[in-house]
Amino acid sequence: MAFFAIILFIIFTISVLLLAYIYVGYPALILVLAKFFRRPVNKASITPSVTIVIPTFNEEVVIAEKIENTLHLDYPQDRLQILVCDDASEDRTVEIVKSYAWTGVGLSQGTARSGKVGGLNRALQAATGEIFVIADADILASPDALRELIANFGDETVGCVMAQTKMASSGEGTGGGLYWRYEALIRQSESDIHSTVAATGHFMALRRKLLQPIPMDVILDDFYLAMMTIRQGYRVISEAKAIVWERPTQSMGDEVNRRSRLTAGRFQMISMSRDYLPYLPLLLRFQVISHKFLRLAIPHLMIAALLSNILYVLISTGTHSLSLLSFVMSGALILQGIFYGLAFAGKVWFGKLSRQSKLIKILMLPYYLCATNFAGIAGLANFVSGKRTVLWQQASRR
Repeated sequence: MAFFAIILFIIFTISVLLLAYIYVGYPALILVLAKFFRRPVNKASITPSVTIVIPTFNEEVVIAEKIENTLHLDYPQDRLQILVCDDASEDRTVEIVKSYAWTGVGLSQGTARSGKVGGLNRALQAATGEIFVIADADILASPDALRELIANFGDETVGCVMAQTKMASSGEGTGGGLYWRYEALIRQSESDIHSTVAATGHFMALRRKLLQPIPMDVILDDFYLAMMTIRQGYRVISEAKAIVWERPTQSMGDEVNRRSRLTAGRFQMISMSRDYLPYLPLLLRFQVISHKFLRLAIPHLMIAALLSNILYVLISTGTHSLSLLSFVMSGALILQGIFYGLAFAGKVWFGKLSRQSKLIKILMLPYYLCATNFAGIAGLANFVSGKRTVLWQQASRR
């Protein structure tokens, strides 16, 4: 029985230490490295020709606002090509896009669904700009966001630049706003050292000359493009001054479905890692493993920590042990119980309280962490079973 208790304690300790490293240790290490080994980007006020590509599927609710937002970006219009690549939408998306033809907005219409990658590959053939910008339809950019992105290409070592995503104010209570602020800090620190490995295609600019057609089965096109950029010897930068706004999802279910698909994509990128990981500098390999791959273990580590903690306390209670370790493990179980209790309360009260209330902000972070991380288990199941798909369903946004 004592041997079994030791095994449980070891499992619990390893799980907690790995979780602490993923959430706190790695970010802290990157922050320290960025402070002492900062590599500034030599920005310049330049206006190369730009192609903005907007992939769409059933975006009738947001596409008009997106096009208007893009047309009003602070950038010379004669240096800007706007191209909507539609993935065989079944609603009024194409009709709305065609109504903007007089403004010069182009349309590449797929006859059958091929996913975002299919649209991007069509756009690569039609693009005339030196810089290729991917802009999600449900993301709105600040007026100066494009100029702030492009300034980084004044540095010849930069091959890809991403905007900083912020959640619209109504979404701060969902936990998503806190997540993006946390991610922004890590990505900026990685960029300061060399490159960020956490690519997000919300508003992402790349040198056109570096791009090749993307394999049609790739789920995470943004991560794939970032890795191919670094493999060619260029930097991937997160630009804090280029701000884009993400509308919050209407339900946690939409966010869970999105996370499940992203997790399947991350497992796919692990399976494809031989195509890029050996070609990255040692530091960037470390970043990919720590920032991207280890996160896939989070739900499994959470389960291991909880189950080993429960079993240890049960065994300890059964033997009437009053050791210091037993008290520590009992305290740890109480803390886990509080965390999961808050997450459950967040699930119950989601949608019932104001997003601005203090209570919902306390409840939603545990709920968000649990819901999105445990969605990773479904993502793993989809990857293993072969149910992963490059096709996406747009989540309902506020």
